[in-house]
Amino acid sequence: MLNFFNQLPELIAFVESVEEGSFSAAARSLGTTPSAISKRVAKLEDRLSIRLLQRTTRSLSLTAEGTIYYERVARLLQELDDANDSIISGGSPRGKLTISTSLDFGQRFLVKRLPIFLAQYPEIEVNLQLTERIVDLVTEGIDVAIRLGDLKDSSLIRRHLGAAEFVLCASPEYLETHGQPATPADLVNHNCMRYNFDGQPLSWEFLIDGSWQTIPIRGSFNSDSGEALKNAVLNGLGFARLLSFHVQEELDNHQLVSLFADQMPPGLMTQAVFTHRRNLSPRVQAFLEFLSVHCTVF
Repeated sequence: MLNFFNQLPELIAFVESVEEGSFSAAARSLGTTPSAISKRVAKLEDRLSIRLLQRTTRSLSLTAEGTIYYERVARLLQELDDANDSIISGGSPRGKLTISTSLDFGQRFLVKRLPIFLAQYPEIEVNLQLTERIVDLVTEGIDVAIRLGDLKDSSLIRRHLGAAEFVLCASPEYLETHGQPATPADLVNHNCMRYNFDGQPLSWEFLIDGSWQTIPIRGSFNSDSGEALKNAVLNGLGFARLLSFHVQEELDNHQLVSLFADQMPPGLMTQAVFTHRRNLSPRVQAFLEFLSVHCTVF
């Protein structure tokens, strides 16, 4: 244990350099000089007899060994910070909480609920990252990610929040002008706008006569943004299949009409994921409890 604390300045310099992207930025963050940071990292590498960082004149990058070491050390330092926060605050949630989720879910659903959380925990500072890519929670310093659909990373701890259901919808104006399809097969005669995934529009399946069947639809507009598709539907352009959190408000206000609800495919599982179950910081525990109350209905 004594050896760990003797190395603490070196470990902090290493982690800060990785997270800030350079010795200069790490030095500014820690209130010292780039030379001092460089010497601490070099001393750590000499102690380990391993190259942790690849240095160029413009940037730093982790070696394979450095990546493994960073993940372990960053977690240890974070737990030390969390322990300090817990003692100082008497166990009450405080400090920075970094959350990651998709752009559409974050803007349409989560952002509307965060003011409730922040009012309940005024000493927590939320850093919300909205991105369509799958983030690495450890290397990117993410406390909690909210993900929709299947998870490939089996090492993550997950908490089920519910399902975001698929909704096929159109505006009343569009249906009045073009008529309402009697069956999913009738959609071939309508403008059907689809969500793009990995550059390709997703197909539409419906439960017909006890089996899932793909309808060969076509349309004048596709997008990788649920909000863009919803706005197109609201403006009477045609049909779109969206997730419930995108359109529930518009359905409730009768701005949109849902069709074939009992023939839609299963919704997307929505889960909060984090890296470890034990010794969660009070702020992470508070956020997970908040999600379980406020974010289970889509």
